[in-house]
Amino acid sequence: MMESIVYLCILLMYTNIDAHRDPTQRCTYIKERDGVKVNCSSQEHKAVPDYLCKNNQTLKTVSNKTITFTPKQITELDLSNNSIKNFSHNPFYCLVNLKVLNLERNKVKLSNEIYYKGLFSPLVSLRDLNIKHNSKDGVINDTVFGELIELKVLRMDTPNGTVFGEHFSQLKKLYNLDLSGVNGYCYIRRIENTTFQYFPYLRILDLSACMIKNIDAGAFGFLEKLSELFLSYNLELGFAALQNITYNLRYTKIEKLHLENIRCFRGPDTELYEGHLKYLSNTTLKELNLAGNRLQWIGKNVLRNLPKTLQTLSLANNRLSIGVYAFDYRLLKELKEMNVSNQLNLPNVTAKLFQKCDENPDILPCNCTPGAQNLQKLSSTLPYEMDEGGDSYLECKERNINFGPAIITFYLPPKLQVLYWSSSRLFGTLGQFGINATLLRKIFMQNNILYSWIGPIHGSDSIEELDLSQNFCYNISAEFLSHFSGLKVLKLRENNIAKSLSSDSQGLMFRNQKNLELLDLSYNDIEYLPGKIFKNAINIKQLLLQGNRLYKWGVKINHMRYLIFLDISGNRLETFTPVDIEHLNQHFQSENLTVDLSNNRLSCTCENIIFLHWIVRFYSHFQDFNEYFCLDESIHVENLQKSLFILNKKCKSYLIWYVISCIGCTLVVTITACYLIYKNRWKIRYIRYVAGKKVRGYHRLQSSSSIGDFEYDAYISYSAKDVSFVKEDMIPNLEDKSSGQIKLAVMHRDMEPSGDHANNIMDYISRSKRTICVVSRKFLESDWQDYELNMARMEGVQTRKALNFVHLILMPDVCKSKYPQKASDFIKKGYYLEYPEEAFGQQVFWETLRQEILKEIDVSN
Repeated sequence: MMESIVYLCILLMYTNIDAHRDPTQRCTYIKERDGVKVNCSSQEHKAVPDYLCKNNQTLKTVSNKTITFTPKQITELDLSNNSIKNFSHNPFYCLVNLKVLNLERNKVKLSNEIYYKGLFSPLVSLRDLNIKHNSKDGVINDTVFGELIELKVLRMDTPNGTVFGEHFSQLKKLYNLDLSGVNGYCYIRRIENTTFQYFPYLRILDLSACMIKNIDAGAFGFLEKLSELFLSYNLELGFAALQNITYNLRYTKIEKLHLENIRCFRGPDTELYEGHLKYLSNTTLKELNLAGNRLQWIGKNVLRNLPKTLQTLSLANNRLSIGVYAFDYRLLKELKEMNVSNQLNLPNVTAKLFQKCDENPDILPCNCTPGAQNLQKLSSTLPYEMDEGGDSYLECKERNINFGPAIITFYLPPKLQVLYWSSSRLFGTLGQFGINATLLRKIFMQNNILYSWIGPIHGSDSIEELDLSQNFCYNISAEFLSHFSGLKVLKLRENNIAKSLSSDSQGLMFRNQKNLELLDLSYNDIEYLPGKIFKNAINIKQLLLQGNRLYKWGVKINHMRYLIFLDISGNRLETFTPVDIEHLNQHFQSENLTVDLSNNRLSCTCENIIFLHWIVRFYSHFQDFNEYFCLDESIHVENLQKSLFILNKKCKSYLIWYVISCIGCTLVVTITACYLIYKNRWKIRYIRYVAGKKVRGYHRLQSSSSIGDFEYDAYISYSAKDVSFVKEDMIPNLEDKSSGQIKLAVMHRDMEPSGDHANNIMDYISRSKRTICVVSRKFLESDWQDYELNMARMEGVQTRKALNFVHLILMPDVCKSKYPQKASDFIKKGYYLEYPEEAFGQQVFWETLRQEILKEIDVSN
């Protein structure tokens, strides 16, 4: 209860403030070079503001700037949508330079008391007066209106029984009289020959929706300057009034005649006869509107007898059937625009059932019966051409526009530029046919049932705009658009041509559309578009693909130099590939391209963060960017920037650990691999040697019986610096004194100089029963001797299964120092002999070595 009282107090306070608000602040003021415009509309004024006549007023403009002006500077005054009821004390006395006065939608009744003599006399400059939607009844005081000698445009209500008095003849500059009931009150049941006798200077007369039922013959004939006449929405006139309306119009300058909806919604289909419009043939009419008249058939010679000057013809919102009369359209030599849209679209059921309408009966004699029975075989003089063997135009099913396979050429008005044929339930296939209209620029055939577009359509190269939207089309061939080389605007939205588009991998469908500037393929259930589909559309400025099901974007657009708007909103796109981003970057840098990605399934994952950063970076190129958002369930924010902020935090830690882990794992694996390779380097080299031998088909040589399976008893490994020791000491003491029992393999003596040295060493090691290494300082410093020692070790371990396959001779320069590390495993096992420096010990040394060589190898060691 307390809350209600507080609310009521606040409401009363604001109401009181508004009531006492400065009345000058209710209006807006715009000061221009030729004067001040005052707008006081919709401010609940109950009278014309009196402050307008105060001198040197200082008021605020729309832009909150202060201006000072006098009443003489006011040129326009808008008082519409208020509650003004009268003009007491002549509120206009100071507005001598007022040119436009708008009093529409007030409560000023037409009467002699309110519109008193002298009311408008100060308005010596007034040119435009609007007092519509004020008075449903009353009388018009012609004396008052006769004071507006400069008036050019008058918009007013017309109550029942109105008589336009003789003082209207003083308005010699009045050229536009708007009495229409569309946005006002108009009730004129009959137009007589004298109704507008005091308006001889009229050029435009609007009597739309005035409930007119009867018009006298020639009622408009004396308006010699009349160029535009509007009689639409007088539903009870009917076609019966056409003769009276058009009678004597040849004496006027008539150019526009609007007769839309002059028949009741409810009633049988009608026919337009030759007599209905016969009086128009000698006029200068340029525009004729006969829309919404239940018209089903046009009689013989009707179109043929229309004025030769006719440029615009509207037959929309009727029930026209295709018939013989259609071939008379070509006779309208100057026709530039034709509208035959919305055929067979019935009016609202409520309007049809509950409409109170008493239409004048049409009593013209019927020359022919409308409908299918009026169809007849066409003679050779009819205006179309056909290939031999083709069917005639009228032998096609009625209203089934199947123009193939026969090639038919349709002749249209030679200067026709615009054709409207939408929402007319045209049904069938657009096959191969031709049109003869070299100046035709625009065709609108949307909202029909043309379900398959085959083509080609010959003679269509001049067409610049084509709209085939909403046609339930499921198939478009690669040849359909082949002759539309001049197209600049192509609208194919709300069809189902996704399959045809996705299969056009070579870009044949739009191959000739090099001049195309706008392409609309929205709402076609497209899931995929080939990259080259628009390869020849180099001049596209707007590419609209809204409301499809695209899950990836791979269309090449880098050749579209003039592209300014790409609409791919309402699809299923999650990301762009690097190639897509590169193409768009080129456009962002070279021209002002705008992309609409709203209502897509943008993926907000760590893997897609580069794409998201790219969008944020170029946010100015993305329409409605603030409405972009992530669909990731874990990120619930209203826009993409906040989502990306959260995602950066989420991905940052993972990225660091991911990098550290990758580097650490790589280092561990690399070090381990290097260690294992280095540790087993000799084993690896040995295995490689053995494998190479097997590949080359190596077989061990058969040796003499004294040695067994080996050719040599021992391979001598030594440094080249110790070759004199081998030749002068080893060979004499081992071979010469063994009576042929020992055969040594000595490099300088037995090894052939050809071939790979490493392989030769391994060959001799494998062909020897043992390997004897003369280990001196020079031996330890030599890479080749290091190779021989390690490969001999591998031979002993891997093949002989015994380390004592190798025996070392430690020379005095080695024995005097610490034993070498690389031979420690042999020394620990005792597989060595120290060479003595004393002569008496050398004899024992050689004897021991001979016995070691001849001894069988113990594999247990």
